[in-house]
Amino acid sequence: MRTRAIVIALVLCISYLPSAQAGQLEQLDDAGAVFGGVHVAANESGNATSTLSTLPTIAEDYTATWCENCVYVEHALDEVEENFSMQQYHFHRFIGESEDPFGTQEGDDRWTDRYDDRLAPTVVFNGTIRQIGSTPIGDSLVEDFTTNVEQELDLGQGSSTLGWIPASNESNATVTWNLAINQSYIPENGTIKSMIWVVEQTGHFAEGGNGEEDYPHIIRAVIELGDSLTGSMEITIPDAWDDDDLEIHLIHEMVLPEPEPEPEPEVSDGLKPEQDGLPALGFLAILSAIGMAAITVQRKQQ
Repeated sequence: MRTRAIVIALVLCISYLPSAQAGQLEQLDDAGAVFGGVHVAANESGNATSTLSTLPTIAEDYTATWCENCVYVEHALDEVEENFSMQQYHFHRFIGESEDPFGTQEGDDRWTDRYDDRLAPTVVFNGTIRQIGSTPIGDSLVEDFTTNVEQELDLGQGSSTLGWIPASNESNATVTWNLAINQSYIPENGTIKSMIWVVEQTGHFAEGGNGEEDYPHIIRAVIELGDSLTGSMEITIPDAWDDDDLEIHLIHEMVLPEPEPEPEPEVSDGLKPEQDGLPALGFLAILSAIGMAAITVQRKQQ
């Protein structure tokens, strides 16, 4: 009976382990909005501008070439994009990868610093709505993503403008930008930073484990422009993986003020405050200990 009880406890513990593919939806109240998306081809001079009210929804898709569940997510995004103003940006995993050539260090840094984890697939809409996994919350991923896209940002009147002069033999490329926005839409004590996302329209990788071979909307570089609403800067962009299909996209991000630290709980009589959740011993270590206990009991009964 003791053996059976231990095994049941082990099974129950395993059942509470989180699944990377389980559908999870979260409103990111502590992350500032991401908006923009005006873009030009990287191989020729150009200018692009858009009013803030007509900017597309920014869909950041965190993915990998080996991720089979990511395919369902990206096909759903494609279907939504056919009916709504939305632009996809695919960030591929980088750290420790041996099966995905499209990731970048700055992409992984954004993934972890802004969104905490590196679970693929994850889609973030306008920097404020995160949906993890390939299991739909509603009837389908298309329905879920449509609902997320329809939650538009209110940015007031204004415009986002991008200018681009590609590199020549004598100089680096030059980017100019201007964001016209009512200051009342910027969070109190917050700022807006601008970035260039270098996007490869399609990269071919036949060895991808999810069978897609052609991967679209690949983020090849993230280049910070700072928190000035207007400016000009010389930058260097990476080479395309294949073909000559790089694009220069201007992205803006609300930077919220740092929250005030919570006061430390008082400790009296040398006692440590109680902590929620499991003790310092890791959860997997506990599972291992339960399993070893079950084996020991079995041996004693033999």
